[in-house]
Amino acid sequence: MASTVSTALRIESKWYGYGNVKMEIDLEIPVNAGWLTPENLRLAVGYAADQFIKSMADAKSRHTFGCEFCGQPARENYLNIASYLHLPPKGAMWNEHPSSGPFILILVHVVCKMSGECGNAAKQLSSDLAQETGTPETHIPEKGTVDTTVYPLFGSCANCKSDETAQKVLSACAKCKTAQYCGKDCQRADWPRHKESCKWVIGSRWFKEDGGEVTYKDNPDRILMPTA
Repeated sequence: MASTVSTALRIESKWYGYGNVKMEIDLEIPVNAGWLTPENLRLAVGYAADQFIKSMADAKSRHTFGCEFCGQPARENYLNIASYLHLPPKGAMWNEHPSSGPFILILVHVVCKMSGECGNAAKQLSSDLAQETGTPETHIPEKGTVDTTVYPLFGSCANCKSDETAQKVLSACAKCKTAQYCGKDCQRADWPRHKESCKWVIGSRWFKEDGGEVTYKDNPDRILMPTA
């Protein structure tokens, strides 16, 4: 039986909060090279979404967020996925510009509660953006019409996820510089989960309300968004 050939797939995620703050996290995940053929792109997008979900605990722990729409402490999010897997290889000309190469873009609208007005606003904004950019309105399906789960606060420990830790100075993983913990015990306890997603993070940044940028993990090969 022939062995499966693996290749790297880039994921660019942009997390939007209140007051124009934003976080960007760049991932690079291994995928079956055969999925990047035109007839199998849906497989690649679905797999990328599944892997991204695995890494969300890391990203959520990195910084506190106010709901993008009301400013209240955020616990939930709404995801939209846009595929740019049709782009030519990196460096090839595309619409008179060098291509960044194939990648997947995930937009994350950070909200206080998806079941309320802010959740509806996130869905409407996602729909509007999809129409403006010409990309399909693809999102990860919701669990149901009413979700009573209380999710962790953004900025809380990636392992214990207690609300109290969102008010403390946490320690970031030395390698990915994204997952944060309230102590070494939590970091050790989370390692069985985190050890896979830790390897995927190739860059992360925080954009402040005043436009300033804080680099958590430098990525000299950041993706430039296509102009068309």
